[in-house]
Amino acid sequence: MKKRYLADLILFIASMIWGLGYFFQKAASETTAPLTFNCLRYLIAALVLGCLARFRYPRGEGLKYAVLTGVVMSCAGNAQQIGMQTASIGNSSFITSIYIVLVPFLSALLLHRKIRPRHYLAALLSLIGLFFITTAGKGLERISVGDMIVFIGSIFWALQILCVDKAVTLCDPVSFTAAQFLTAAVLQFFVWLTVGYRDLAGLSQSRPYALASGVLVLGLAFTMQAYGQKNTGETEASIIMGLESVFGALFGIILYHESFAPVQLIGMILIFSAVLLVVLKE
Repeated sequence: MKKRYLADLILFIASMIWGLGYFFQKAASETTAPLTFNCLRYLIAALVLGCLARFRYPRGEGLKYAVLTGVVMSCAGNAQQIGMQTASIGNSSFITSIYIVLVPFLSALLLHRKIRPRHYLAALLSLIGLFFITTAGKGLERISVGDMIVFIGSIFWALQILCVDKAVTLCDPVSFTAAQFLTAAVLQFFVWLTVGYRDLAGLSQSRPYALASGVLVLGLAFTMQAYGQKNTGETEASIIMGLESVFGALFGIILYHESFAPVQLIGMILIFSAVLLVVLKE
């Protein structure tokens, strides 16, 4: 039981770090192109995790899932960073948390698992909450393109969760996470060379955010996620990781001085309720 409680505490701290990570991303988005920032922070994370794993990576099935997860994570990170150029920290954190609601539906589609009635209700609550957050209740024409891009990213984050759930049963969490980020870093580097190599404007201002994001948000917190998911229950892990959205909104208010309309707060409550509805047992 002590090991399980420790895993829960580790996931709680990881959720706080992820919430703080939205501030790093938003601050960097003001001066640096998304692909440039992502390339730098993923390379930092790959180096840090490579050192932690002593540059020992999984083999066989574990390596296959690490590479797949790295590709999915790269797509998720790019969508999120591009969206946050116009999306607020609070909106981004709660919209991203919808990935937990999407997991059962992707599991049904890809793994042929059963969808329970509460999952449909959670999806409905998420849609209503997404409408309130993105429009402030004033009509579809108020929807931000950035918010929708962040939502696309949440689909990839849901896929990443499915990959991690499978991978942690096959290999050591640290070596898996190291291989995952090495894959993402290599992919980000080639994408940056192809699309964004000319755009280095603002990189000097965003370097501290890239360093903090690469070491803490990506390197440390995702290693903590892999360890926590391996040593605690799926329901507990999902609830604790869902707190990322709450911490993100709080850090947005404290560090970025964001404010939200009452209807947007209602939307956040609806999305968080949907997350709880999915992960709590009937």
